[in-house]
Amino acid sequence: MIKHEDISVVVQGAIDPILTKLNLLNIRKFLPRSKIILSTWEGSNLTGLDFDELVLNKDPGGFSHNYSDGVKVNNVNRLIVSSLNGIKVANSLYVFKIRSDFLLQGNSFLRFFDLFKFVESDFALFEHKILACSYFTRDPNRSNLAYHPSDIAFFGLKADLFDLFNIDLMNESDEFFFEKDGNWERRYAPEQFVFISFLENRNRKVLCNNSMTVNEEQIVETERYLASNFVLLDWRQFNLKPPKKFYNYRKLDHFTCITHVEWKHLYYKYVTSKPNRFAGFNFERQRLNSILLKYRILKIIAKLITMFIFGKNNKKLRKKIRNKITRN
Repeated sequence: MIKHEDISVVVQGAIDPILTKLNLLNIRKFLPRSKIILSTWEGSNLTGLDFDELVLNKDPGGFSHNYSDGVKVNNVNRLIVSSLNGIKVANSLYVFKIRSDFLLQGNSFLRFFDLFKFVESDFALFEHKILACSYFTRDPNRSNLAYHPSDIAFFGLKADLFDLFNIDLMNESDEFFFEKDGNWERRYAPEQFVFISFLENRNRKVLCNNSMTVNEEQIVETERYLASNFVLLDWRQFNLKPPKKFYNYRKLDHFTCITHVEWKHLYYKYVTSKPNRFAGFNFERQRLNSILLKYRILKIIAKLITMFIFGKNNKKLRKKIRNKITRN
């Protein structure tokens, strides 16, 4: 049984005036004897926030990309700095790293920590498996994103989480790696960069590039690393409530993620001799498929409704109507 006093909770990232305050209060409620370490940026407004130790980091900044739908910022270096520096000051056996804009809603996630102990020795790189979110751990069979465990929240041994984030920051050559359709694209997604950098620190060679199609070797390696180094939990199992923007399923592409049951299939396939039927029914995938079907139907309806609104001058109007109809 994991004792709450053996856990340090690292709340990392920018301060949200509402969500961060609520998150800290919830951590006090559900992990009352755990130490709360707030790792954020110099100059942040800390009024009314409840924490035990404060780490104020110099903001390393993000990488900005211009696209037709606006500017997108890669905050991977902010993730690394705020996570690593928070983990460094923890003096506990376990660390729970959580984003500052998520809400903890329980502590039952701790029961998963020792449920799936077996590993493949050639692929197990941590002392103990780390609990991670199924959202947004990408399935390389459904996307071109291999080696992509979610970075939203981690629970594990302090030593393991320190190793995961004890990596060099991303540089501009990796961020602006190749040009596609007139835009510069990064070599790795943020989550990929963290895990691949960790693998390289362990002398594991990874040939991976977002401009390339994922091959069978990368798919199998990704699945085996996930099965032996992580336990993937859906948000409900992890007792986490995301901010509203994470409920935009179409835009955030939840459909390429690996659900908990799908992770269990990988665990039974590569690590144990149990048949896959032990994984259970995949309710989360069924729910995602229902959402996707609804969106596709609404998209067809939106096109039918706007097909008689002619002319270039009405292009914005057509788009506005379609977005309103298909919005989740």
